Amino acid sequence: MNTFSITDLRHKTLDVVNAAKANGYVHIIQNSKADIALVDSQYLLSLQEAYEDQMDIIEFDKTVNEPTISLEEYLKKRSARKSKK
Repeated sequence: MNTFSITDLRHKTLDVVNAAKANGYVHIIQNSKADIALVDSQYLLSLQEAYEDQMDIIEFDKTVNEPTISLEEYLKKRSARKSKK
């Protein structure tokens, strides 16, 4: 069972916490709607890591088709700029 009412949270806090630890999360229902979620800290860390990985993939995808130059060409341009100064 992944849903609990606010009343359950008040009266059966340990049961709610144990369910969150066992399942990773639980939904807290208020006025017949899922209002909040209580998540296990390890589950939250996993979500954060997955989010960061996804953001890295999105950033990579933005740059994957940009033109590139070889390291040798870059070093030549860099040394040419330094010699002009």
